[in-house]
Amino acid sequence: MKKKRRILSWLMAVALFTALSLPMPVSAANLYFTAINNSVAFLTSDTMPLWYNGTIYVPYTVFDASLNGIGVSLGLNASYNRGSNLLTLFNLQQMLVFDLNNGTCRDEITGVVYSARAIMSNGKPYLALNTVCTFFDLEYSYSQLPYIPQGYLVRVKNADAVLDDTSFIDQAQDLIGMRLQEYTQSLSPAGTTANPTPGTGAASRPNTQTPVDESNTATYLAFRCGSGTGVEGILSALENGGRRAVFFLTPEVLDTERDLVRRMLGTGHSVGILADGEDPAAELEWGRLLLEELTHTRTTLAYVPSGQAAELEQAGWVCWRETALLEPDSAVSPAAFSSDAVSRLGGRKDTVYLTLEAGEDTARVLSTLLRYLGEKRFVVDIPVETRL
Repeated sequence: MKKKRRILSWLMAVALFTALSLPMPVSAANLYFTAINNSVAFLTSDTMPLWYNGTIYVPYTVFDASLNGIGVSLGLNASYNRGSNLLTLFNLQQMLVFDLNNGTCRDEITGVVYSARAIMSNGKPYLALNTVCTFFDLEYSYSQLPYIPQGYLVRVKNADAVLDDTSFIDQAQDLIGMRLQEYTQSLSPAGTTANPTPGTGAASRPNTQTPVDESNTATYLAFRCGSGTGVEGILSALENGGRRAVFFLTPEVLDTERDLVRRMLGTGHSVGILADGEDPAAELEWGRLLLEELTHTRTTLAYVPSGQAAELEQAGWVCWRETALLEPDSAVSPAAFSSDAVSRLGGRKDTVYLTLEAGEDTARVLSTLLRYLGEKRFVVDIPVETRL
């Protein structure tokens, strides 16, 4: 049994390394299709695979034939208890349990705990594809589609998959085109029709950031953390409000505030590197290595001086382009600060990227700010690489 556990742990480590070596898209315009064995799942903005901390995630429903919408079985069943926030994937021999509250992943049969975790996006749990496939002896691939600009196919497979990926992508062209047409029509206003050709016009650039309610404004929150001061209070306010954010930490903070970093990731937040010194590229690499050592995850999110962003994006980083940077004053009440912040954002309908300087005063005003944003239809969503 001990030998089996060692082998499984080694396989999961290999799978994680493989996932980190995959080419990572950085544009929010990328379009992700999901295939299960020999079928292509329906394409919707709330079930699309996404990148999070350098790893590809898919909705848990992909793994259960009764939930994935196309009835294709991978030999697994899924159960999600919203009350306890526990998600279970299982077959007759194995059971993997994800605790979304604690950010843990556990082999229910052997008791082995893994560093992988589930995240919440679009109101449902998403799972790291490499973790699930390694544990249940499945395969997966990630391929660019040659006939759809910025189109990618994430394919999950077991022994029932007949075609190799190249042949499947070729033979599935018509079905993928149909899925794209259905998706584009779903984005069109009521009463209009769309009949796009794959790879042309708006069909190749879907607006994955537009909320269903067009009167809402998608809003992503970021916190600049030059120290750990106030971060615990910020995390508590976000958790109480059911909101997620990205925390940009300097390498020094990553190294000294390890428990805070684990809490951030364990509660569904994103972590990026704050590099605003003389050599941002070196700081980013240092921060990335520290994060990998600490949490076995990888990030491409970066907060850097605006003049450095273009060059670093060419190197694969996803650089935060903020709409506003705010820092509350200790003499200002939470209501006054929040009212002023919402006024500064005005009547924006495009996506808002709001940055706050972390600290005790930010922790003090944050709950009120979240309430004010909600009242003015600024909907705070989880920030991940494919949306920035």
